[in-house]
Amino acid sequence: MCSSDEKQSRSPLALYSEYQRMDIELRPPHAMPTSHWHGQVEVNVPFDGDVEYLINNEVVRIEKGYITLFWACTPHQLTRPGDCQQMAIFNLPMHLFLSWPLDRELINHVTHGMVIKSLAAQQLSAFEVRRWQQELSHENEQIRQLAIDEIALMLKRLSLAGWQPILVNKTSRTHKNSVSRHAQFYVSQMLEFIAAHYDQALTVNAVAEHVKLNPNYAMGVFQRVMQQTMKQYITAMAYQSCAGAAERYRQDHPGYCPYRRFSLQQPLLQHLYPLRGHAAAAVP
Repeated sequence: MCSSDEKQSRSPLALYSEYQRMDIELRPPHAMPTSHWHGQVEVNVPFDGDVEYLINNEVVRIEKGYITLFWACTPHQLTRPGDCQQMAIFNLPMHLFLSWPLDRELINHVTHGMVIKSLAAQQLSAFEVRRWQQELSHENEQIRQLAIDEIALMLKRLSLAGWQPILVNKTSRTHKNSVSRHAQFYVSQMLEFIAAHYDQALTVNAVAEHVKLNPNYAMGVFQRVMQQTMKQYITAMAYQSCAGAAERYRQDHPGYCPYRRFSLQQPLLQHLYPLRGHAAAAVP
């Protein structure tokens, strides 16, 4: 389990790098002694055997070759690795997941605490996972972006090929020190509002007003669930979208970025995007 308190004093650049990072593992699954939780979307694919999780105190069986995803702020614990020796585990930043063109119903199910399973098996290979692991640390930024795009397409294929909820969000006793269903509900509403308005001059007060909460309470709930502040999350989402826009328009429209809100300082942009920093920072 992670604590958000220690992250408050870090620099914006360090925080951006941490929350922007997509983690991929390909390894034997291990039984966990206790439940844990985090703010990302988790995707699991066991390749050579079934595994069992305890998610929100319910047993969830993940069959060999099937893709399962859920919002990992729900307490979860791998209890039975079985004979599986190779499982892919993706941790996707929520702002990145919400920026992808996926089935809206699937996104809503995930942000409301449901566990989603693909209807078809064998949509992904261990070879692809290894390649993505290597490419996400590649020195060429376009190669890194290509890997991210391919992972988005993997989930796009899942949404088109068919999926089903295998664990429905329901009110229950919450795990000690974990987030409540009440908090998760409010944060899901905040995420939807931020996703629709992050390219504007978005404020904490506006987000809190949307969910009818006191601003200080809204900030506290958001940070507990997402393990980052609301400002850090909005900034990361703006970075992601501006980076994508710069990639699409770099050749034809150098110096153009379509988001008025993206007005961070040029040195930080140049550090993050050395090929595009000046263009992104040139927004009036």
